[in-house]
Parts: sequence; C-alpha cells; structure tokens
Amino acid sequence: MTRKHATVEQVARLAGVSTATVSRVLNGTAAVAADTERRVRDAIELLAFNPAPQARGLRTGRTGNIALIVPSITNPFFPELMAHVSREVRGRGYSMLLFDSPEPEKEGVRVARSRLADGIILVGSTSPAAARPPAEMTDVPVVAFDRRPQALSAPVIQVDNYEGARAVVRHLGERGHRRIVFISGPRGVSVSADRARGYRAGLRDLGIAPDKALTIAGEFDEDSGYAATVRLLRRPAPPAFTALFAANDMMAIGAMSALRDHGVAIPSQVAVAGFDGIHLGRYVAPSLTTYAQPTAELARRAAELLAAAIAGSPAPPARTLRLPGSLIIRDSTAPAAPPA
Repeated sequence: MTRKHATVEQVARLAGVSTATVSRVLNGTAAVAADTERRVRDAIELLAFNPAPQARGLRTGRTGNIALIVPSITNPFFPELMAHVSREVRGRGYSMLLFDSPEPEKEGVRVARSRLADGIILVGSTSPAAARPPAEMTDVPVVAFDRRPQALSAPVIQVDNYEGARAVVRHLGERGHRRIVFISGPRGVSVSADRARGYRAGLRDLGIAPDKALTIAGEFDEDSGYAATVRLLRRPAPPAFTALFAANDMMAIGAMSALRDHGVAIPSQVAVAGFDGIHLGRYVAPSLTTYAQPTAELARRAAELLAAAIAGSPAPPARTLRLPGSLIIRDSTAPAAPPA
C-alpha cells in the first residue's frame, strides 16, 4: 500500500495554528513566536511532512538552500565546520549546499548569479589576491566565517584569533619556554595577521622581545608545516628554540613529523602547540595542545544571522563578531619530568 504524504493542513491542525503560520515557518517570510515555531516543527517531524521544494520555490522565489563555500575540504577543520553548519541550517528548514573552491568569493558570485541558494556562508581564500566580485553578489545575503573576505563587504563571525594566539604563547611561557618558534599562516589573510599579532603580544606579556629568526611562514596545511620546520632546522646557523607554535593544527602536525624525522623529541626537547582544535589533534602522538575554536557556536551564530537576513531583516553591518575559544592542554606541551 502506498503511504499518503502529509499535507500542510494536517501539520497546521496538529500544531494548532493556521496554514499561513506553517508557511511562514517553512519559508521564513515573517517572524513567528519561538513557542509557535517549535510546535510547527514538532508537527512537521511527527508527520514526516516534506513540502515539494519546487512548489515552495515557485511560491516564494526561494530555493530553500543555504550555500557553504570553503577554500578546501582537505583540511579537517572544514568538514567539522560543515557538519555544524548543516545541522544549524536544517534546524531552520533549509538544505545545505557545499562548494569548495580555491577562489571562494568568485564561487560565491557564481552561486549568487545562478540563484542556487537563498544565502551564503563564506570562508574566504588563503590567497591574498582576490578579484572584486560584481554587483550580483550583493543580491544574496552573505555571512563570512572565520576569514574576512578580501573584496566583499559582509559581517564576519570568528574566534578571537588574537587572544587565542596570545593565550597559547603565555601557556608556553608558563612551561618555562623563552625561545618560541612561530609558523605563521599565509600573508595577506586576516586570521594569519591576527594570530601573528597575538603571538607577539604573548611574547611581550612574558617580557620577551620578538626575534624575526624565530618566525617562518606556512600555508595552513601539514606539508607547509613540515617544510617550514625543515627549513628552520637546516639553516646554516639554526636558531635555538625549545617550543614551536603553529598558527593552525595542520601545520603543527606537519611540524611534529619534521621534528621526529630529525631526531627531536616532543615535548622533552621541543614543545609543540597549534590552533583550531581539530578532532585529529587528540589522536596524534603526542596529543596536540591547541586553542580550540567554538565551531558549533560560530556555526549557530552564522546561520542565525543569515536566516534573519533571508527573512527580510535589515542587512547586518559589515562588522566582526569575535567569540572566545578555549586552550586545550595536552601531551605535546607537557612539562619536563623531574630528574630521577
């Protein structure tokens, strides 16, 4: 026997509301009281109601989609972000479309022109060069996550990169380290600059003058972390250091591999710390000390802001909302064992 599909009238009757209210909840066309929205969504779930997206799009001029655009899916941080964003947009009645591109802003222009999504959550490129998007981009609401776009005015939701990096350096200082290498992110990227400023501020907190010889550039991937560490160790007169802080976890993991390949013990000879709090960090050996981003909360804020803009709220100002993260101390910065 073929199972009959639930109707909007059945949802309205079960939730004790009008069909117009059900439509407002589904389409985000007007504000609905939180208690009312919860009853409608509970009824939708109970009845397994699934409105035809094509019909809904014809009525509202909307797709029911939110696009998440990232520069890469090889960095584990982005799949973790994708999982949180997907959960948040589904909870607001949308489907998530995922796009990865080395030029995320240009990809955003394509998505906006094609009307594939009602709104875009954008993680900008690590490349400092970006072409200015044409005017069509502004027709679709955009919220930037983590990185400030190079050529697009949009609100940015991110962890406090400056204070996070500062906290990592102060932790290393509390462990007795005074010579701390920093592997920075790509030049021209806002989060790279913020974490570099935090590194220098942490040194100042410890009364340590920054040493340019202890800073080397990376590209936010494990290969560049490995290569940067090898370049440092193979200098004709390699600088002495007892700790290494990489501006993201993937570079820190690459740096740990390079140190091991060169016979450097972690953490007894060199302590290592990263930034981001990716899940993989707890399973490398030794487990990685890191400053963890509150990814779930960042995703919730981004989805909330974007859904409001899609529903017709005034466009949010192009400001940056920074949330605190948390320092997670693991074995890679463990204090030296006391002498026997």
